[in-house]
Amino acid sequence: MTDLRNQRRLAAEILKCGVDRVWIDEDRIDEIAKAVTRNDIRILIKGGAIVKRPEKGISTGRKKKLKLQKEKGRRRGHGSRRGPKYARFPRKRRWIVTIRSVRKVLKFLRDQNLIDKKAYRRYYLLAKGGSFRSKDHLLSHLVLDGIIKEEDKIKTLEKLKKQEEKETKTEKVEEKETEKKKEEKLEKETKKEKSKKRTKKATKSKTTSKTKKSPAKREGGKKE
Repeated sequence: MTDLRNQRRLAAEILKCGVDRVWIDEDRIDEIAKAVTRNDIRILIKGGAIVKRPEKGISTGRKKKLKLQKEKGRRRGHGSRRGPKYARFPRKRRWIVTIRSVRKVLKFLRDQNLIDKKAYRRYYLLAKGGSFRSKDHLLSHLVLDGIIKEEDKIKTLEKLKKQEEKETKTEKVEEKETEKKKEEKLEKETKKEKSKKRTKKATKSKTTSKTKKSPAKREGGKKE
């Protein structure tokens, strides 16, 4: 086997990676062995005889798949649960979710002129007291009291569903944008750290070369 350590080292310096990440074509070993200068190695890189291997990282494919499954409402059976009922979803959080949804329906009905201000105020206070479990429960109360019709109830639920779908889409887009920004920041930080390390190495090499030259000068002066 021909020794290609020097060629591998030069290729690693040109490609700006580690020696282990340099791939050499076994069919063109004789051609690579003849390469001595950096320019020769650059020509071989362009020709595809020497290639930079991709970095080995931890894949996030499995993590993304699990996240999608959980978003659909899966993987939440008894075997996947950790912690008690109200630790997983606290009472305060439950109340916030229910009251927000009920108030959203009341506001929507008021804006559509399906209920007047007096009815809105009355049912708002009832919601505050915890009289309604959900949106459907509130709407059924309004139908029983004769404030709205059954048809209005069905239409409002359909419209609210469409609104929620739009909101979820926008939220997902925003999340993706924030993730991209975070990744870009991390890349910039890593690049800065690498550049700092290179500058430190360069300064160290200069200082060591100066210290090596100084004793030789002294010896020359003694001989005279």
